[in-house]
Amino acid sequence: MSAPVVKTALVTGANAGIGKDVARQLALRPETARVYLACRNHDRATAAMAELEAVTDRRIFEIVVMDVGDPDSVGAALTSIDEPLDALVMNAGGIGGKTPIAMTPAGVTTVFASNVLGHVVLLETLLKEGRLNDVAVLAGSEAARGVPKLGMKRPSFISTSADELAAVIDGSYFANRKFDRNLAYGQVKYVGALWMAYLARQYPDRRFVTVSPGNTSGTDGPNALGLPLRLAAKYVMPYLGISHKVDVGARRLVDGVTDPKLSSGVFYASAATKLTGPMIDQASIFPDLANPAFQDHANEAIHRFLA
Repeated sequence: MSAPVVKTALVTGANAGIGKDVARQLALRPETARVYLACRNHDRATAAMAELEAVTDRRIFEIVVMDVGDPDSVGAALTSIDEPLDALVMNAGGIGGKTPIAMTPAGVTTVFASNVLGHVVLLETLLKEGRLNDVAVLAGSEAARGVPKLGMKRPSFISTSADELAAVIDGSYFANRKFDRNLAYGQVKYVGALWMAYLARQYPDRRFVTVSPGNTSGTDGPNALGLPLRLAAKYVMPYLGISHKVDVGARRLVDGVTDPKLSSGVFYASAATKLTGPMIDQASIFPDLANPAFQDHANEAIHRFLA
């Protein structure tokens, strides 16, 4: 299979960190003619665009004001894009700030809204309107399979039914359990990966790939963590070589766009017990990810919260 020719791309969360570097790396490819920077804050997006133009020496960036935590904002932003996209990189998200399971108007947790729900509206609208030509990449995380060395539990369910997954989406999973921020984040990334695999089965003529950027230093992600993990993420992990720099994490997502060997419907991340290094199919570690019934259940659960 030949590599796709990506002339137009949209990157969410593109004003900083991994998303900004994804935009930079895509812009350095000579075939790229337009990169849409989807960001919540127009001023920050403007500053990021100026920096990107300076480092790439290209004037191909366009700002789209979009808050992926708000489905209405996503829908409104899409009206400002008047051409089909070859690639969509759904990078925005994070662990949900200080209140990850606070409820949004859509009836879902903050962490689910920003990582998954807004991206569902974005991607499925593009598909419905015939405005995505080739590939969509969702930023995943090794947290979806659990990270024992960081104290992140593996998401597990009794039957992985739509009801169980809906409890993750609306936060009721923790109604009678002690809240675990890291587990909540892993569950959200797990549901997102299942949904992408579901879409891959529905649209065999396009690619839908979930890719973890890996344990990446130099981003804002650790800022919402407790002090011990925050210090470890910023200082200890880079020193020990168990995290990599922003450009390496971003390259993984860019590979999701440009490398046809990364198959549709697959979740790629680091090898078992690793947080960096070569990527592998995560279903080889966590077979649930390749279960079509679980993928169907994830899609059903998500759409309970969309009108």
